[in-house]
Amino acid sequence: MFSVIIPAYNEASVIDRCLSAMLADARPGELQIVVVANNCSDDTAARARRHGSLVEVVETPIGSKIHALNLGDDTATGWPRLYVDADIVVSTDALRDVAAMLGEDSPLVVAAPTAVVDYSDRSSWVQSFYKVWTQLPYFTEGVIGAGFYAFSKKGRERFGRWPDIIADDEYARLMAAPHERGVTPHHTFTITPPTKLRMVAKIQTRARAGLYQLHEKFPELLRNETTSPARTLQVLAGRPDLWMHAPIYLGVMSYAKMMAHRKLRQGKERVWERDETARVAGA
Repeated sequence: MFSVIIPAYNEASVIDRCLSAMLADARPGELQIVVVANNCSDDTAARARRHGSLVEVVETPIGSKIHALNLGDDTATGWPRLYVDADIVVSTDALRDVAAMLGEDSPLVVAAPTAVVDYSDRSSWVQSFYKVWTQLPYFTEGVIGAGFYAFSKKGRERFGRWPDIIADDEYARLMAAPHERGVTPHHTFTITPPTKLRMVAKIQTRARAGLYQLHEKFPELLRNETTSPARTLQVLAGRPDLWMHAPIYLGVMSYAKMMAHRKLRQGKERVWERDETARVAGA
């Protein structure tokens, strides 16, 4: 049996979609899903409980994703351990495949399905951003994070409690060397981007602030980083089909870097830039 941990803060609009996809083909005793409803003021917990015995719900009044991850680990009993955001859509087969990649004899310690960004119905500006983002090394070399990452038991044993950080996904990715990360080509998980470019900028601000924080708190993890601004510019220079979209991408990222530094200077690490525009069932 493997375990799936879902931290959920006011996710009533998407939790049914998330759990229904995960459980569509699940067999009794095959997996354990732990939904950690943290400081929810909606019916996230009640909705999750309706999905049956394979779902365990933990409720806490503390509104913190990191606290939710730790509570999830305290409750989960299976290995490997998969950590999935509530707004992600992923199938039972994809969960199985990732779990199989992280067996006891596997050289991999962190894994995920192939990420797909569904931006087809977004504005032209949002599309431009993601047309570039999905062609950069972070994405094309296999996304570990962005809403889904999984640890083998030996990988998860590399650290104890989740530290108080912004970027848990980057922390998970950098906990493994590049040759220890794996992305299955057979299954995907769907990322639903914001509908507005300003929300893309806010999400990237959070991501950039999290990266800066990791660099400061855990500089040793940088040995596992393979992406860089230089590689981004190299890709863009060699892709004429992206040139018309590049100004939007570069503009958003420049703004995000500036706002991330401000966020950290002002001590606003706990302010969570969350996109509500995509958190509508079927969005």
